[in-house]
Amino acid sequence: MYSNARPSRRGFTIIELLVVVAVIGILMAILVPAIHQVRESARRTNCASNLRQIGTAVSNYHSVHRHYPVNQIGYGVPVTGGGRGPGYYSWLVPLLPHMDQDNVFKAFNLNVNNSNGGDELGQFVRFRIDDAHPNAMAVSSTIPSFLCPSDSPGKDNTVFGTANPAPGSYVSNAGWPSYATGIAGERATPGIFNGVIPLVHPSFPPNWRGKPRIGVRDVSDGLSNTTLASERMIQTGMSAAEINNGDPRLQVRHLLNWTETLGEIVNQMTSTHAHVQQSAYMGRAWASGSPWAAPFFMHVMTPNTASGYYNSQAATTQGTDFGDFVVTPSSFHPGGVNVVMVDGSTKFVADFVDPQIWWAVGGRTDGIINASLD
Repeated sequence: MYSNARPSRRGFTIIELLVVVAVIGILMAILVPAIHQVRESARRTNCASNLRQIGTAVSNYHSVHRHYPVNQIGYGVPVTGGGRGPGYYSWLVPLLPHMDQDNVFKAFNLNVNNSNGGDELGQFVRFRIDDAHPNAMAVSSTIPSFLCPSDSPGKDNTVFGTANPAPGSYVSNAGWPSYATGIAGERATPGIFNGVIPLVHPSFPPNWRGKPRIGVRDVSDGLSNTTLASERMIQTGMSAAEINNGDPRLQVRHLLNWTETLGEIVNQMTSTHAHVQQSAYMGRAWASGSPWAAPFFMHVMTPNTASGYYNSQAATTQGTDFGDFVVTPSSFHPGGVNVVMVDGSTKFVADFVDPQIWWAVGGRTDGIINASLD
């Protein structure tokens, strides 16, 4: 018998639909973190590539000048007619010609102070760079190789001056603080500079820095056993509240005692009190050598912990001029930071690295030649 009845169409039941949604949710929960992990792995690799490029540029600079570049942590000497001579140039500025950035390098006037002025402007003003400065255009130039791809710096760096300087992620190894008595109290103070990129104050040469020109011959612990540079997160807080409530790795803590062993300095860093002004400038200007910009780091705290600022009376009058900021490497890479060694090799250093090893690879002349980050 013929029937014109149409076959019924069965749709999804509520239960089946919920099962499908649940399955999709589970897949997303699995895939999204995996995608983020792959992306972060690529960013970490690119960051290591940036450091490797910087290491190559330092090697090329050394080949030409027979010594490593310096980081000018202070203003220049007064000159006739007002103003000051060269000062506050970071170690990254002279590397520009060796990183295919010759046009930016030529835009710098290296005969003038790379800041607004001297003491008469106050310590929190003298290192800033305003838009009327001869180097305003140069300091505001973003150099991709100076930025970690995992970091997301803010576009407003006017806290460092109206020139709106471009930020930078990479910091050079300055060794141990000048008044640190070493790993076991074996070091006289002020200690001779034992990092790789010298810290120089053009108008106030501190007696601890030793010779200002350091070369391969001076890295007696071995090029593969001594760090050259690492990375440091860039401050984005624009107010005291944003800094105090922000990432603790970008907070600079008070240090009262500065003639101590490295371990004793670490113990001081349990302080929860951050100094907002010292914290505000971290990483905001790659072209500035000022300790407030902190384009260097000290081998004291292990990676991704807080930084420190000496706040005793002696340190208040000398600490900044000596470059004695206990700046600590930090990054958005999970679990550690990238470093480049003096020989140009890159390594990923875990947050839980043995402090004794971390201290040893920071000193180029400490005599500990068997310390390795591998």
